[in-house]
Amino acid sequence: MSRSLRMPGFSNTPTRVRHVAHVAAIVLALACPAACAAKDAGTIKVGAISTLTGTGISTEAVRGAKAYFDALNAAGGIRGKRIVLVSEDDRAEPQSAAAAANRLVADKDIVAMVGGSSVLECAVNHKLYEEAGLMSLPGGGIDPLCFGSPNIAPVNAGPYVSLANGLTFARTVLRHERLCVVSPALPGMVEAFQQAIDQWAKTQRVPSPPMEIFQLGDPMEPVVKRVAARACQSLVFTGPNVVEWARSSRPLLPGVEQIFLTPAYTTVVTQALGASGEGIYAIAEFEPWTSRSLQLNDWRALMTANKVPLSSLSQGGYLAAQMFGKAVRGISGPITRETVAKALREMAPVSNALTASPFVVGPGRSHNPNNSGIPMQLKDGQWRVAHSKWISFEMR
Repeated sequence: MSRSLRMPGFSNTPTRVRHVAHVAAIVLALACPAACAAKDAGTIKVGAISTLTGTGISTEAVRGAKAYFDALNAAGGIRGKRIVLVSEDDRAEPQSAAAAANRLVADKDIVAMVGGSSVLECAVNHKLYEEAGLMSLPGGGIDPLCFGSPNIAPVNAGPYVSLANGLTFARTVLRHERLCVVSPALPGMVEAFQQAIDQWAKTQRVPSPPMEIFQLGDPMEPVVKRVAARACQSLVFTGPNVVEWARSSRPLLPGVEQIFLTPAYTTVVTQALGASGEGIYAIAEFEPWTSRSLQLNDWRALMTANKVPLSSLSQGGYLAAQMFGKAVRGISGPITRETVAKALREMAPVSNALTASPFVVGPGRSHNPNNSGIPMQLKDGQWRVAHSKWISFEMR
């Protein structure tokens, strides 16, 4: 959406040449003139930990970051230095996440973590990053400590803010009063979801909506029946098993509006659900990637050229890389962990094409700069904007 909260434009798509020109303009703004390349040649190394294999595979964020860095390097890098992205796989295992972080931290040339996405990496490694003075800009923060650590600043809104934004959409736009939340019993996340619900209820001056908790792998029918007994008008589903829940619940919950978080906003979900998904909602954490918004031209062209899927995750990786480049460009001396951390914390808020609010890190002990979302609805097999204005919620 535009910063003025208008609907995304649906103008004719510019040609590929114009797309590439737009991308070049972005990276050239960060690149160094050829005159300084010889003076300051070398590399700037960054790391990223993502779930590339195993449960909950999440490859698109780091691929989006790499595509941006590759374009930046092609334009001359930063002060003539090439960005080198070292990508590690946590395999959705705490031990693998810890081992990957230890390898990256041990490499003193790694000056920051940029563009990763993992369901558990922040919880495992946040203390190590703080001790090492290493800043992390995830492209897709998920677990609560991604948003509750001094050295981690995700560019996405995250599931907790998005839950609150989903509740706001249900209450203020759909005009429903009887709301429910359905969540899997994911360690650490249930407590964070409950905190988000309680904070939202306090700001709205209403009782906290009930949260129905289930174990991943449990049969869905008993869970759906428990939810049906609550007589909700709208429910927000926070789990990753979107297709399973939608297929099981919709026949048993007729008339109940179902709102999902960003993981539902994909073509995979659209194709898997077919007609059975008609009418469901999802909260987009960035400018909706399925729109033809002109603000997305640069990102879309770069992802397409690099064969990176168009998705919220690739938006997050791209934006994380862009914000890192913006911060490093302002460093006049050596580019180290210390100077990068200082630059990020002191960088003025940066407006960008993908989020409603500027990106800023600041000196705080926790960071959740993206606090907005756009409700999308699945209609006629396509995700479409369901509400023209960004919905925002600030976690405290």
